[in-house]
Amino acid sequence: MTRQFPRTADFVIVGGGTSGLVLANRLSEDPNTEVLVLESGQSIGDDPRVQNPKMQLQGKALGGSSMINGSAFIAPSRAGIDTWAKLGNNRWTYDALAPYYGATYSVESPDPNICKDMGIELVSNIDPAATPKGPVQVSFPSFVEPQPVAKAWNEVFKGKGYNTTAELFPIQSAGNRCYTAAIDPQTQKRSSSDSQYGGPASSRPNLIIATRATVLKIVLSGSSSEKLTAEGVEAAIDGTIHAFMATKEVILAAGAFHTPKLLELSGVGDRSRLQCLGIPAVIDNAGVGEHLQNHVMCMRTFELNDNVQVGDGIQSLAFLPLQDRAQQQMLFDTAMPTTDEEKDFYDAVRAVLNDPNEASCSMFMTFVGLPNFISLGVMQSIPFSRGSTHIASAEPGDNPRTDPQFFSNTLDLELMARHLLTLEELPSKSPLSVYVKENGQRIPSEIPITDLQSAREYLRQNAVATHHSCGTAAMLPREKGGVVDQNLVVYGTRNLRIVDASTFPVIPQANPMSTIYAVAERAARLIKGGSE
Repeated sequence: MTRQFPRTADFVIVGGGTSGLVLANRLSEDPNTEVLVLESGQSIGDDPRVQNPKMQLQGKALGGSSMINGSAFIAPSRAGIDTWAKLGNNRWTYDALAPYYGATYSVESPDPNICKDMGIELVSNIDPAATPKGPVQVSFPSFVEPQPVAKAWNEVFKGKGYNTTAELFPIQSAGNRCYTAAIDPQTQKRSSSDSQYGGPASSRPNLIIATRATVLKIVLSGSSSEKLTAEGVEAAIDGTIHAFMATKEVILAAGAFHTPKLLELSGVGDRSRLQCLGIPAVIDNAGVGEHLQNHVMCMRTFELNDNVQVGDGIQSLAFLPLQDRAQQQMLFDTAMPTTDEEKDFYDAVRAVLNDPNEASCSMFMTFVGLPNFISLGVMQSIPFSRGSTHIASAEPGDNPRTDPQFFSNTLDLELMARHLLTLEELPSKSPLSVYVKENGQRIPSEIPITDLQSAREYLRQNAVATHHSCGTAAMLPREKGGVVDQNLVVYGTRNLRIVDASTFPVIPQANPMSTIYAVAERAARLIKGGSE
């Protein structure tokens, strides 16, 4: 039996993920506004695996990535967000976005006695614009008791001139930070978009959240000489296709892969690509599905001495610039792009990484469940390489073809290899050496990392994606490959908006979840027409 839902709403939101449920909550605050959310996944909030923050799952669900990721809640780099403005979005500076970060979360400060024992600062140049006052509960999950190995990690970076801070939004990007996550400090359960935004709003009579509802295409009307109108969407529910109409807006919040997929299925994309698949192009925009960005990371696991007390999960994150600045400039000068579009992006990222207070990588320490082992990881900050994702056919059920193009810009490999060499030395040439077994086991052990060439080879074989994908419907000027304007409205349309990570013109450093929340909060304000 087919479930019944209203066929018309003021706002039809495609995707009940991290950003989609923020919008659903904020837009339905007005009891006279009808909101319909269409989510392909289902509610999994009662699944004990989801509520265990140590579990990282894959799939689709109400609440999106906030329900199945590692829960990391990390501030971006101020300079990194400011690149959005430098690339043509003058209203999207860090200062403009900062209050919306604060609107998303609340945090319980860590135990000051543990901080003192671990050599951690409780206050250091906090950004007042990001003062926490929102629904997502953020905590310090590794602060159960003092950990000697974690303390040694902090001492490593103090020796490099970086104190360890417990502030979520420090002014300076480079430095060592305590690990923070969207975990309720009282219940120790995941604090997600579903539990903090969708759930509290779900009882409102003007909000309908339909799960297991897969949107197939956007219904667009109008002539090519004027802006098109998004009339609604077609969605499959229980094997039957239905039309759901929007009196005000259709909002795509389907993520970095499914948002461009829906655009292309609906005739918004590169004309020649769509024509080859038999799809009439109603808006010719070659930027759809391009500019895909993601972080890659790699791990090294080291055996500890017997009876070393260890914690659980990630302990700290260090955001580091390359120490040899002259070498970095030499690398930058030998990797200049050839097209204007690539040059704009390259110049913006290079300007960030040229600042010695900004990081070109993050390093982290984690205990991953192997008894008597510690894992150290290194991850890109803002990669230069960009890929693409495009539909492979006109069938909505077919997966898109995605080419992440990791390390296609050699700068990414060169910078990461140098940071990996630094990471490799930490267990033997730092305060960590007291705890790491001399000549102990290293995992993987097939490739010893001894120089730049071996570091490059190790990365080629062992670097993995972090699932931080963004940029595939970028907020940029249209002539620069943009898909949405500064109001997040799709070029060539009157009322089709995108609110998810696909709009990010430059990837935030570390996990992008905090920025996804902030952009969604700001988008809700834009849609409601309030002052910013």
